[in-house]
Amino acid sequence: MKLIILIYKFFLARRYKLEIKNTEILKHNWPVLLLPNHVALIDPQILITFLYKYLKLSPVASEKFFNVPILKQVMQAVWTIPIWEISAWANSEEVKKVFGDIVKALENWKNVLIYPSWEIYKQGFEVIRWKQAVYNIVKNMPENTRVIGLRQRWLWGSMWSKAWNWWKTGFFTLFWKWVFYIFANLIFFVPKRKVNIELEDITDQINTYKNMDLNSFNWFLENFYNKIPLSQPFPQGEKGVFIEKANFIKHYFYYNDVKNKKEPEIIEWSLKDLENTKNVDLSTISQETKDVVFEKIAGIKEIDISNIDENKNLVIDLYFDSLDMAEIKSFIQVKFPWSSNPPITDLKSVWDLLIMAEWKSDNEEELKDCNWQKWEEKGELVEKII
Repeated sequence: MKLIILIYKFFLARRYKLEIKNTEILKHNWPVLLLPNHVALIDPQILITFLYKYLKLSPVASEKFFNVPILKQVMQAVWTIPIWEISAWANSEEVKKVFGDIVKALENWKNVLIYPSWEIYKQGFEVIRWKQAVYNIVKNMPENTRVIGLRQRWLWGSMWSKAWNWWKTGFFTLFWKWVFYIFANLIFFVPKRKVNIELEDITDQINTYKNMDLNSFNWFLENFYNKIPLSQPFPQGEKGVFIEKANFIKHYFYYNDVKNKKEPEIIEWSLKDLENTKNVDLSTISQETKDVVFEKIAGIKEIDISNIDENKNLVIDLYFDSLDMAEIKSFIQVKFPWSSNPPITDLKSVWDLLIMAEWKSDNEEELKDCNWQKWEEKGELVEKII
């Protein structure tokens, strides 16, 4: 196994030049929970191989990927912890069982790598405010667990990131494209992408924030990941958030193929996309439907129903996390048998829920019969739930 890791590290090092800070904190006599920000699909490969000499990491992966032929053998070789798919109708107790598998791994002194966001960047900074996997895990982790936060920068703009449109083609397509670039540059002449990795022991802070509510916990993690480097106080958002500009590095030493490359205007499920809600005519929506949906939202979030109106953004205004999203969609499908079937990523505001409930949409795909048993639906949804 060590030989395979070294060979893979050699090829990764053709493209990526890493600067890793504070590796001394990885020397340990206790289980480690490593929490990185998730910039691109390539970063788990980088972390597992380049940190191997300090500790063996067991990455957490969905069974959707773990059971893929060839990829499964690779994942088993690096001690991957598979978790079964969380379906749209899963209740809180079923979800806790999933998180319990990870806690058991820590109890068995495995060093676990899990991404709090559970998905790669959709803008040049980390956003995890509606995720709750890590929050549930740290509440039950062994007392001797050390929690290490990891910030990595300058992968935004990699072809493995959503700053490119290639990421939609799938892991293996990107992998073979990466292999092609290495040999197209005669192995030793691949243009380098510098990547900065900074480790920090955040055990004490995690132990404090895990006793607070989910929003406070995720707020702490977001601030940790988006911390503005003292040596590079730019670029900077309005609220002090460190925002990476896409760093496009050419793929050939003899030709600049990214000279005119630009970031996408809007990336699906990014904050910009979430804020991009549509105004619709709700005059045909019955008051009865509004009352039922409003009451359910108030129950899920434990707020007064007077704080809910059609214009509220589910994530930004009502702080819906991913399980809330799954619960409200499942509720509407059961309560309103005639409801439409929009992708969960299209449910941005309260009025989207009302439109869904009364089967009113200009999108024909949404009006197809909903079948929660379809694997494609579950596989697409799981990334949003965790």
